[in-house]
Amino acid sequence: MSRRVLKRLDIYIIRKFLGTYLLAIALIISIAVVFDYSEKMDRLASNEAPWSAIIVDFYLNFIPYFANLFSALFVFIAVIFFTSKLAE
Repeated sequence: MSRRVLKRLDIYIIRKFLGTYLLAIALIISIAVVFDYSEKMDRLASNEAPWSAIIVDFYLNFIPYFANLFSALFVFIAVIFFTSKLAE
């Protein structure tokens, strides 16, 4: 029974992929939050919604939803991007 241990190259590739993926998903989520807030700013101000309700009730549910929605696309983009960086 052979026990497979991650080699140094495996760990390097996993770290590069996860770093690229997390950076890409964080960028798109932050852009989505800014655009969504700018679209809803008038309604939120007219209803005098408290900041805690906006952040906790809406955006803490909005962020995982959009991260899940864009996850497959950004896995593909991260693989393409970090593979091209490894080829250099």
